[in-house]
Amino acid sequence: MVEKTKVFYLKYFNQFTKTTKSKPMKPVIERFGGIIKEEPVNSLPKQMVWNNTQVYEGINPFFGYYNDGAQDTRTHYLLFALDGHHPFEVLTRATLNVQKKVDFEFSATPASIGLNLRTTQAIRVKKIKDYSQAILLQELYNNEGVHLKSSFETVKNEMALIRLLKFYFLERHPDGIYMDTVNPNVGFFEIPKYINWADFKALTIKVKYETSILFFDAATGYLFENQQIIDMVRIYKDQMSPERIAPIRERYLKLLD
Repeated sequence: MVEKTKVFYLKYFNQFTKTTKSKPMKPVIERFGGIIKEEPVNSLPKQMVWNNTQVYEGINPFFGYYNDGAQDTRTHYLLFALDGHHPFEVLTRATLNVQKKVDFEFSATPASIGLNLRTTQAIRVKKIKDYSQAILLQELYNNEGVHLKSSFETVKNEMALIRLLKFYFLERHPDGIYMDTVNPNVGFFEIPKYINWADFKALTIKVKYETSILFFDAATGYLFENQQIIDMVRIYKDQMSPERIAPIRERYLKLLD
């Protein structure tokens, strides 16, 4: 089971771990942690979900970047709302079993969604091509003992606070900068202290007053290393590199000082 679980997390970044003669890659480090971000969501109507359950669609991932004017060509993701609490291990094992039963690729991450003064546990699902696949996945998760929440609200283009639990696969660079090996448009940098979401949101507005570094999406993140929690900022920007994230990092750290 350990090997199967490892494959589950490795499959999404294998294509990025190959080296070339011209540009050998840095060693990839694997860490567990999380992301906190705010994005608009819609709820899906009952004809598009399994058994009248609550499903949200992220309609503008990386909202801070694409809402500022960049062209949006990404595939959206879904959030399957869950009834009650399911441990990370239970959801991971369920995902491994569901993946064996379908002939298409998808990725799934334990999550929670905060909306209208309510926080609901969820599974964030990406890479599916149509809603019929989502309906099948919901049914298969239900068969694995994952309890899906019945529909309880209708929302349209409402901002939700989304928390993800995930494994990172990163390249470490100087000055506390990391490059994501799964998504080439994502980078991270360490910050000296924890910032709650309200304060981080206000801080990011001030950071973007510096017009030379406009057009990026920011979220808070953290990872566990050496029995410590390392707080970070996650930045999404096309063609991310240590050089492109450095001025954004400098601006955040200057305002945090």
